[in-house]
Amino acid sequence: MKWSKVVFTLVSIGLTGIASFSSAAPLQLASHQAVYDLRLEELGENSGIEGVRGRIVMKIEQQCDGLIVNQRMVLEMINFEGNVIVSDFSQSTWEDNSGRMMRFDMSNMLNGQMIEKYSGIAEHRENGTVVEFSDPDQPDLELPSDVIFPGEHTRLVLKAAAAGKNLLSAKVYDGNGKYALSDTLAVICKAQTLLTPAEAEEDLKGQTYWPLQISFFDLTQQQTEPDYKIAMRIFGNGVATDLHLDYSDFSLRGDVAELTFLTPEKCS
Repeated sequence: MKWSKVVFTLVSIGLTGIASFSSAAPLQLASHQAVYDLRLEELGENSGIEGVRGRIVMKIEQQCDGLIVNQRMVLEMINFEGNVIVSDFSQSTWEDNSGRMMRFDMSNMLNGQMIEKYSGIAEHRENGTVVEFSDPDQPDLELPSDVIFPGEHTRLVLKAAAAGKNLLSAKVYDGNGKYALSDTLAVICKAQTLLTPAEAEEDLKGQTYWPLQISFFDLTQQQTEPDYKIAMRIFGNGVATDLHLDYSDFSLRGDVAELTFLTPEKCS
């Protein structure tokens, strides 16, 4: 199921074409930790699920030479027989500020049993983009040359939003193993100002945000409908609120339960 990937791609959006590796200083994201409480919005007719709830914890640390993202998503699902299914997905990434290279480490557990685990390095090289896994039995991946990594996606969508652009597409590799390459289509709506924030979002009062929706398509198949969609409010500092996670079987809403801004690293 694709829903386990949502944590790593909350803002997985880029401009069409190859990322520009310029010497200019990259846009700096706010170091912060956000906790989102997930609740069920809608169930599909044939989902086989009676209830879903969960939590996402995301910690983003903007360092002088790169971006660290630690994320965890836990879902508790109840089927019609009353059985409880617990999905526990974690991922850590470090991406250099130029968007050239990303280290990743992910694990996906179902009812306490490991079902997926990957770690490795994805890198743009002169002869293409390559993913090397730490497991010697896992062959390397050769990716299209126009792939963009998540940290660069976030910066590019914020720049596009500020420039008034409203439609973006990109091939995305998010570090979630050998099937982690997606085609994405993003729609950015008109800028708004947060005037009446929820209690947990008080530090965002008066800041500009853009309503944003991203659709994800599996590049291994010819699809007209996305695997899943994510909607949110994305602020100019990279903070996301008001999550809506739309899968084929169900959709979830994610509200900010806690938001803490972290002390940024001092750079020369």
